[in-house]
Order: sequence, then C-alpha cells, then structure tokens
Amino acid sequence: MNYQDIIGNCHETTVAQLASRCPETLDVFRKYVPEIDAHRQTTVDIVASIADVKPQQLCQELFDTVMEHTPLEELDTDVLLELISRNYDAGHLEQLPRLHRLARKIEAVHRANPDTPKGITLAIKKLEHILVDHIERENAYVLKRMEHDQPPNPDTPIAQMNEEHSIIKRQLKKLRKMTRDYRAPESACRSWKRFYRELKALDFRLSEQIYLERDVLFPRFQF
Repeated sequence: MNYQDIIGNCHETTVAQLASRCPETLDVFRKYVPEIDAHRQTTVDIVASIADVKPQQLCQELFDTVMEHTPLEELDTDVLLELISRNYDAGHLEQLPRLHRLARKIEAVHRANPDTPKGITLAIKKLEHILVDHIERENAYVLKRMEHDQPPNPDTPIAQMNEEHSIIKRQLKKLRKMTRDYRAPESACRSWKRFYRELKALDFRLSEQIYLERDVLFPRFQF
C-alpha cells in the first residue's frame, strides 16, 4: 500500500491535518521536532527537512501509526481494496508455496514420528488451490467492481464469495485440528516449529481478511 493512500501527499498534507485524523501522529513528529506545535501548518516533507531525516522514513512511521490507531472498519473502500490486494492476497500467494515445501520436508524427515501430522502436505496444497482460485475470481468479478464506491452490479457474486470464505475457514479448521492448534511437540526441529508459527500466522491473516471482506466491505454493497 502506498503512503498516499493513508496519509495523503506528503508535499501537501500538514501536521495539523494528520493530527486531526490521528492525534497519535504528534508523538511521531515530536520525536524528530520537539517544538512541533509551532509547525502545525507545516507539510510533512518540510518537517522531515527540519528534522534532517529522510521523508520516506518519516512517512513510514506516520503511516504505521495511522494504521495502528485507525479501525479497519473506518477505512475508505478504495483503501480497503488496496489493503486486501497488497497486504493480504499478495502475502498469502507468496507464503503458501513456502509452507507447502516446509510441510513436505517435515512429513519426509519425521515420517516415523507419531506426532507428525500425516497428510499435512496435501492439506496445505489443497488450501493453496482453493485460495488461488478464490482470489482470481474475487478480484475479477467482485473487488474490481467496488472501486471508487461504484453502485453494486446486480450480478456481482458476493454470496458466492462468502460461500468460498466458508470453505476456506473449514480448511483452516482442519489444519488446526491436524496440528493441535499449531502446538509443535517437544521433539519438533526448528523447521517444524517455524512451519507451525508461519501456518498460525497465515490462519490469523486469512481469518482477518475474511472478516474484513464479509463483515466490513461487502455489506457496503448489499442494500
């Protein structure tokens, strides 16, 4: 996601404008310019110049602070769509092949260990197939139609997307059961423990995304 999606153009956005949206950004500014209250009408890039810090560094900290203190439910539709595309979908598609390789390695190396979750490789691969197909359809037939808060198209398959969300959640539930809620046994090697940590993180991110789409984004287009 670009900084401008959240904090605006740093050549135009002032300290006062950001502080009115997210008061916590003042703490970031004060870290670099203690007397920031005297510069409330100053733009972000000028503050970076005064503090002798790279504008990208200051913008990143401001972005992180705004995102941390702004409920997802209050984000604009286009920001939500960008968040879904760049922060969720792209991350899942990058992470799943790595998890599949780890699962295959663990099943092969620890096949004699009774604590090894049998069939975990196939379960991960199934999740990957389900998710790749879902992301392609959702982006093409649903999310693209929601850009700029366009009026909903009657044939937008929102209900179908929610059915697919339920399928994804069932597959995640299966993975939790297979891994005992991602609790690695004491005999687990570092790769095994890392696999469970990353799989648990994927579960959390996917569940968060499904909530964001099903309970926050989609209802904006269902009247």
